[in-house]
Order: sequence, then structure tokens, then C-alpha cells
Amino acid sequence: MDLGWDFSTFVSAVKHDEWEIREILAHMGLMTDTQQGRSAVRKEITEFHCAMVYWDADDFNDTKPEAFLKVRPDEVAFNEKAMICAFLKFTRPIDSRDGALEQPNWYPGADWSLDWAQDVEKNTRYTRQLEYINTFGGHHGKGE
Repeated sequence: MDLGWDFSTFVSAVKHDEWEIREILAHMGLMTDTQQGRSAVRKEITEFHCAMVYWDADDFNDTKPEAFLKVRPDEVAFNEKAMICAFLKFTRPIDSRDGALEQPNWYPGADWSLDWAQDVEKNTRYTRQLEYINTFGGHHGKGE
């Protein structure tokens, strides 16, 4: 049963490629890898962030759109039929916050599900990128 999901950055059971947002946008048909295409997307990203009041137009500089495009989630899943893009993050043993002060006194050590602060951070790290993709993905991506 094909549910329409594509894990393009998945290489093997132990390896994956981390795509920058610019590569994800290109894969989705939201950006072309030409000077004109990159310039148009940087302008669109700036307008989006200013309209959402994430960036102040008076405080704007050219590095903000570039930093936005360089973000790299661990894995990306695409469902072109439903026009969904999902970012996946993985908690590795080295990521564990073992012994963190925020943990309860009874915290046993290696239960990653208790690393709530890290989970919150991972869930919010890409909020703006996903919001941008969800806002513009249906307007002029591969789905048209």
C-alpha cells in the first residue's frame, strides 16, 4: 500500500543526507537554482518574515534569509499527493541530557523520553521553515 511518502534524504539504515532548506525548497519546486530563483526566494522569505512580524524591516540585514536557507533538519519526508513536508529529528545517545538540572530527582539517567527541554527545542527549531513551506507550498510547488 503506497501512502505517498518519500524519504529522499534517507540513504541507508544508518546513514542519511542532511539537506539545507534551499535543497528542500528546490525538491518541492519552490525554488530554482538560478541567480534569479535564489533572489526571488530570498525576497519572498524576507516579505514572509516581515508580514508575520518575525523580522523588523528596520532591523533587517541580508544574512537573515541566507541563515534561514542554511538550516538542516536530520531527515525530511515528503508526501507530494497531500502536499506535506515533515522534518524529522533524532535523539542520539550523545544528545542525551543525562544528569541535567531540569530533570526530576528520581531521573534514572538514560530515558530520553524525559529529556523534555530538548524535545521542546527540537520541535520548535524548524517552526518558521515549516510555516514558510506550508504557506507557499500549495501556491507554486510541484503540486500545480
